[in-house]
Amino acid sequence: MNGTARRVLAAAIALPAATVVSHAPAASAATVLAVEGTLQPTRTTQTAFNGAFCAQNTCRSINNARTPFDVRPGSLQLQAALDSTPGDVILMGFSLGAASIYDRLREWEDEPDLAPDPQRLRLIVTFGNPENKYGGDDRGNPYAGLPEVQPYPHLDVTMQYDSVADRATRWGWYSAVNSAFARHFDYFKPSDINDPDNLVYRDDGGTTYMLIEADVLPMLKWMAGFVPAERMAELDAKYRPLVERDYDRPEYVEQGAGADWGNGNLPPALAGGDDPAGQDEQRLDDSGSETTTLGVESQPSDHQVLTRRTDSDADDDEAVDEIDDVEASDHVTEWDVARLRAGATTDDDSDDAGHDDGGEAVSENKSSDSADGAGAGAGQDDADAEDARKRDTGPAAP
Repeated sequence: MNGTARRVLAAAIALPAATVVSHAPAASAATVLAVEGTLQPTRTTQTAFNGAFCAQNTCRSINNARTPFDVRPGSLQLQAALDSTPGDVILMGFSLGAASIYDRLREWEDEPDLAPDPQRLRLIVTFGNPENKYGGDDRGNPYAGLPEVQPYPHLDVTMQYDSVADRATRWGWYSAVNSAFARHFDYFKPSDINDPDNLVYRDDGGTTYMLIEADVLPMLKWMAGFVPAERMAELDAKYRPLVERDYDRPEYVEQGAGADWGNGNLPPALAGGDDPAGQDEQRLDDSGSETTTLGVESQPSDHQVLTRRTDSDADDDEAVDEIDDVEASDHVTEWDVARLRAGATTDDDSDDAGHDDGGEAVSENKSSDSADGAGAGAGQDDADAEDARKRDTGPAAP
């Protein structure tokens, strides 16, 4: 056999092996059942996060017709699609579609016979979720939330300051203004769900909550075409802590490298159950650096900070500078914080202080009067005693 013939034979033998290798990912591919949000066109949900969940998987859209506030039709259609789909599946839901998935999870808790095998359901992904327990608009409703026990890997993704899924815990002037500019559809803009810098928190129930940080506050974005990037960064660094005061966030950490969420693969740190990237606990602040939580878990340094964030005039730069100046103070007490949160203002504090000072002054005056009266009484008693002695003994000898 000449050299040419040997090369042809070798190529023929290698071709099937190469074909098998090139199709290896298809063997582990899953079917993604994507539940659309309200009034979304078909096949919209699957395009989120740059289409990461459909790059190697087959995606099917569940585009149910329903009212904007009804999760039940989507939940029932999801069950029907799941029952008719063979092999491994990934569930994916945006906005009301995410709430439909939550409804189905609660149904599976009540009727376990309807629930799929945990070995088959590779991952549940919800995003823009109104039932997100750390910021969802519906999180306070009695029906909302996950079952106490659910055996499926679950990722709940929130874009920071999402108008539906990342609402502030408390009302505040800055957070209210920022929310007025917030949006709900940034998941369909270029974003990397596997970015090592994405913040994650895994709760006791096994759900991983992911927060993708906003590059700039929504209330400042309109200025992007009018101010330099450096100035925008300065403004964001100045106002973001004031917005974040009204949020209670979990102990987020960076997810680290190695995530492949699109194929249902957690980052190595989460998959191993360890602290992601081996980092110390860190909380979200204006720059994404390590800090204490900006919420009720850490009290502001002075009660003026608390009153400023509910003052309609607090957008004045001088007021913000004043806030910065008092943050170093350590004289605030728990009583001050409780009273201020109940609605007291700085002026009320000043009036109260005036009343207290006045009360002390009155007390001091009463004490002085009592002392003077006691002295006068003692003098009168001495005079009366002298008169009695004179009556008894007669006039004193000259």
